[in-house]
Amino acid sequence: MRNHSLPFVTAPVCLVLCLALGLLAGCMAGQQRGVSGAAYVSTSRPAIMVQARDLELRTAGRGTGMLLNASMTGGLSPTVRTVVYGSTAKAPMAIIAHAELPNDWWIWTTVLPRVGAIHEGTELIDGVAFMAFTYLVPRRTDPYAGIVGDPVGAPEEGEPQAYWLARYFGVRTNFNRDKIILEYREPAPQGLVSLDTIPFGMTDSLAAFEDRARKAFSLSSPAEAREPVRDGYPEGVRWQYMRDAFLGDVMYQEPVSRFN
Repeated sequence: MRNHSLPFVTAPVCLVLCLALGLLAGCMAGQQRGVSGAAYVSTSRPAIMVQARDLELRTAGRGTGMLLNASMTGGLSPTVRTVVYGSTAKAPMAIIAHAELPNDWWIWTTVLPRVGAIHEGTELIDGVAFMAFTYLVPRRTDPYAGIVGDPVGAPEEGEPQAYWLARYFGVRTNFNRDKIILEYREPAPQGLVSLDTIPFGMTDSLAAFEDRARKAFSLSSPAEAREPVRDGYPEGVRWQYMRDAFLGDVMYQEPVSRFN
């Protein structure tokens, strides 16, 4: 009897186990983040595809940032996937960054402008609301310095350290555990070393720059990706400067699961 009853006991158990393992494997393999063609793709949390319009893909991949202002010893190390577009330092440059916090104990705070930034406000890009501001990128602490070269006429050491004019767009996702950053840059006009006082005649050109920045990116569904999603290591990114100034601030939060 024992030999005849054994298959009837084990077969359903094996079937359930196989289904459970298959479901687990599917969940683990389901989320993909990386580059498909020239676009950044995240298949979930958030499900989004982002690409810079009409700009050449320069480098893309994943690395680790460092948030030194987090109230913990040694700082906090988010995973940062980034895509850089551009050809030369005489032409526009665009950046996509997706920063993921390492655990549920931290969340990104509201997107705040950098020191010296102007024209802060909400911008809609393909229906998604981003907090935006315009600022001059400091060369010394720029994580993307040199990837497409330095703009012609950039100031030398000891002079004002601004050389790219940038429009920054940021939005928090995945219950504020992730942040998507889009940044559009153009070489700073000659003589523009501060945004505290806009030089005479530059107001209209600055407005035109911000309009180009808003139109520089396209957002769509990851279902539109036509090539496999790849993840690697980006060449030229200065990870030692991938810090709070670019990524933003975080705050400590007790995970909800702890109280369940």
